Amino acid sequence: MVERIAHYFNRRYRGARRDVYLNRTEAGWQVIGRIGGDGGDEAVFHYDDEQSARGMVDRMLKTASPGEDDWALMPQRPAH
Repeated sequence: MVERIAHYFNRRYRGARRDVYLNRTEAGWQVIGRIGGDGGDEAVFHYDDEQSARGMVDRMLKTASPGEDDWALMPQRPAH
């Protein structure tokens, strides 16, 4: 089971779209960085603790190129 904790979106679409996800999994924590929207390229990182995972999220948000760094925290969907 994966629980989405946070989803950041850079307010762009298509090729310029960037998404950063912070997930909690049964095995620990997962950070996903995606470039290009659905079907785009992804990098997935796994961590044992929340602090390390949030550190990677922060690095991803801070290192986005100028013009692609206007991040919004997306509302979370209710759990079913």
